[in-house]
This record gives sequence, structure tokens and C-alpha cells, in this order.
Amino acid sequence: MEVTAAHRGGAGTPLVLLHGFTDTWRTWTPILPELEAHHEVFAPTLPGHHGGAPLPASFSWETMLPEVERLLDDAGIERAHLVGNSLGGWLALALAARGRAVSVVGLCPAGGWEHDTPEARRVRRLFLRMHYSSQYGRRQMKMVAARPRLRRAALREIIARPDRLSAADAYSLMQGAANCAVTLEVLEASKTQHFDELEPFDAPVRIAWGTRDRVLPPKRYSARLHRILPDAEFIDLPNLGHLPHWDDPALVSRTILEFTSRVDAQRGAAAGTAS
Repeated sequence: MEVTAAHRGGAGTPLVLLHGFTDTWRTWTPILPELEAHHEVFAPTLPGHHGGAPLPASFSWETMLPEVERLLDDAGIERAHLVGNSLGGWLALALAARGRAVSVVGLCPAGGWEHDTPEARRVRRLFLRMHYSSQYGRRQMKMVAARPRLRRAALREIIARPDRLSAADAYSLMQGAANCAVTLEVLEASKTQHFDELEPFDAPVRIAWGTRDRVLPPKRYSARLHRILPDAEFIDLPNLGHLPHWDDPALVSRTILEFTSRVDAQRGAAAGTAS
């Protein structure tokens, strides 16, 4: 199974990175060095995704979430700062509802639209189109990744600034999408399944959204999150796309670390007061 080991960085609270649908742990490459300077970082590939363990049963939230929890258990992580992008953002919130989060940072997270709406149907069609494009283009992926103009065209929907990616990084993203084993299964399940209502939890939440997100444009895909997370902090990431950590690694790293350091400082002050 292709997952990162627990990255040994700072001695603070562990930080877990959860990637999005059809992606892999390698998506976090641009921000790993900065995060590792402050936290012990664990970035697994999700079950059913390229390089990850297979799901033990057909996809549902009831099968996916326990498998993600098992990844944390196997890494010896009881509670952590959870950072998730897209599907990983929703999984981070769902884990928080299970008591696994010290804090949550959602980067362009899923779960912000209602079931059986134009938004739900649009995002399903979008991922279906991207899936078939990746299948038809398998033999040309390396060539597309190597040519700047083709690379821009291939990645423009998920990244606002594809020019900033190397050919190797672009190929890694394309390969992850093309080899995700559960794409069609998840899209079929999404016709009848939806993101659960969350049980209340006390971990602080920051939602950071790229204003140029073309996969989940925030004006259309955040209303439900505003409703179910009334105490969350919502901020914009100006001119960044659906994978904002590729567009501006420095800004996204600061967005995460400012929040985790604030939460850790508050926890330390509370512990000092209690003692």
C-alpha cells in the first residue's frame, strides 16, 4: 500500500492530511516541508484510491469512514489536527464528529451541497467526464504532462495555476485519477447516498476555499456547511483553485499553521489554568 510513513517533524500535536476524491497522498508534496517543520505529519492514501488499500466492501460512508479511522489507529494517532481537501475535507469533519480531531481545516471541502439538487447532479457529471477523459487519455498522459500548453488544458478545472506544476507532478495527479479503483462506484452510490448529518463536536473548524474553484465553486457548494457548522471560520483563498495547495503552497501552509498554532496555544493555556 502506497502511503507516507508518519513524517517526523515538529514535536507538536500530530497533523493528518486527507486528500480528495481520485487523488493520492502525493498531492500534499508542495506543503509537506513547511508542515513537517511544526508537526508530525501523517498523509495516507485513502482506501480504494491509487496506491491505497482496497475497500473491504462496496463503497458507502459506513465502509469508508471506519477504514480511514483504521489508518489513524495503525499510525498510533488517537486525535490530531485534521486537514482535508475536497472529499478529505468532509472525512475530516466526519472524523471530528467521532472525537478524532483537535481541530479541522477543510480546503474546498465536499459536503456543502444538498442531495438530489442541480449541484449534486453537476458535480457527479463533472467527475464522470473527468474519469472517462483520464481513461481515454491513458497512453498520452506522460506526453500531456510534459507539454506546458497541454498540461494547462488538462488541469485547468482543478488547479487555477497549472503552469506552476512540474511535468512529474502533473503526471502524478493524472495517474492518481486514472487509477482510482472506486471512481465509478462512488459516483453511482452518490445517486442515493449523501453526506450524513454530523453529530455535534467541539473541535474548532476553519474552512478555506479557493475563489477560483471550478469543481466546487464556493457560492454554490458551501451553503450546507454554513448551516451545519455555524461556529466555523470561513475564509477565502484569493485566486486559488480546487487544489489550492498546488496554486500557492506558502499561503495554504500559513492558512493551516496559523490555525493549528492558535488552537494549540489555546489548549495549552486551558491546561495551565486547569492545573
